[in-house]
Amino acid sequence: MQIQKENSKESILKVAGEEFFAKGFKDSSMRIIAKKSGVGLSNIYNYFKNKDEIFCEVLASLLSAFNSMIEDHNRPENISLNMFTDADLQRKMIDDFVYLINQYRSELKLLLFYAHGSSLENFREEFTVRNTKTGLEYIRKMKEKYPQVNTNISDFFMHTISSWWLSIIGEIVTHDDLSDIEIENFISEFIVFVTGGWERLMDV
Repeated sequence: MQIQKENSKESILKVAGEEFFAKGFKDSSMRIIAKKSGVGLSNIYNYFKNKDEIFCEVLASLLSAFNSMIEDHNRPENISLNMFTDADLQRKMIDDFVYLINQYRSELKLLLFYAHGSSLENFREEFTVRNTKTGLEYIRKMKEKYPQVNTNISDFFMHTISSWWLSIIGEIVTHDDLSDIEIENFISEFIVFVTGGWERLMDV
């Protein structure tokens, strides 16, 4: 019975994901999801409260990846001037960025452009606010460790950079013609550009 329940839930999520990717949250139908998954419409509510809960579950892995990236950003080993010069550290940033794009390309497109009407429709704004706070905290910790660096960075600049990061991701996932190599090359260029900019701005 438990296995059957898990199978039905997985079937609902699989079909719902296909519907969301094709139509976005707002235009996807619970009735169609029920029909294609082979689960009665009324029975779906034994597994999920509503369409929004299914939507969030479809995107759960991506949301977890975003949370991990923010939580890892200010780890003690990252509070270092080596971030500006160490090729291995920059390579890790590139690899993490490439992985996020390659692993969640469809999910990113759905979250950033087709979440209207769901509880995630304001994800961009909420993520930007959270990322801004993380960035400002990072600057504060850098100043504590390296008093000589310039950390006179405005809140609005940090807010804009945080928003820009999501815009860059949005640009990549909406250009389906980009190959994996082109994406990696672009991300490498972006990381070098941003790192060099911060190095100059902080007068490292």
